[in-house]
Amino acid sequence: MLKPLFFVFLACSVLSACASAPVEQPRASAVAETLRVEMPVDPRDSGLTWAQLELVEALAGEYKARGHGPFVISYPQNAGNAEAAISAIADVRTALYGHGLDWRQITGGAYEAGGYAEAPLIISFTRYRAVAPQCDGRWTDVRNTGAGRGWGDFGCATAHNLAAMVADPRDLVAGRTFDDPDAARRQTVIEQWRRGESTSSQRSAEESGTVSRAVN
Repeated sequence: MLKPLFFVFLACSVLSACASAPVEQPRASAVAETLRVEMPVDPRDSGLTWAQLELVEALAGEYKARGHGPFVISYPQNAGNAEAAISAIADVRTALYGHGLDWRQITGGAYEAGGYAEAPLIISFTRYRAVAPQCDGRWTDVRNTGAGRGWGDFGCATAHNLAAMVADPRDLVAGRTFDDPDAARRQTVIEQWRRGESTSSQRSAEESGTVSRAVN
């Protein structure tokens, strides 16, 4: 009885001796930052200038690609161009809507301008910046694998490349949520199923995968 127990104890001792704390592998990460842009407002202008329209278009593109949270537009209060700034906000909102932003994504408020004659609109939103791990490039003898050891730089180049290529760095720290389901399409499928019809989309002749039988 004691002999089998001895071998079990010996095997456990060998396994515990080979085990070691896992080495944390390098990984790409991301940090949140606030993009803040000041847009000058001249009270003599009638509507947005071409430069302002181009700025709004660029900001809308950046927000749709990497922006998170609300798109904030702050207007000056107690400024010489307060009325012109409020009018400019309406034009900016309209332009943003034309570039694909939802009204619910746009918010804002007032900031104290202290009597400044031509205070700007302040546009801001949150985006993420990718952070690559530091790869020192120093390697020990990889043939020495005793004691279950690992190497800290293993996979560092891959993580570095991932940080450089990722479209939205927030994907490195949090997963994306699903879009809202298409209620209209779901209702259409249910009605077709109730009538005993096919629920798949109809394909045209150009979309068919049938091999042509034409003879040259």
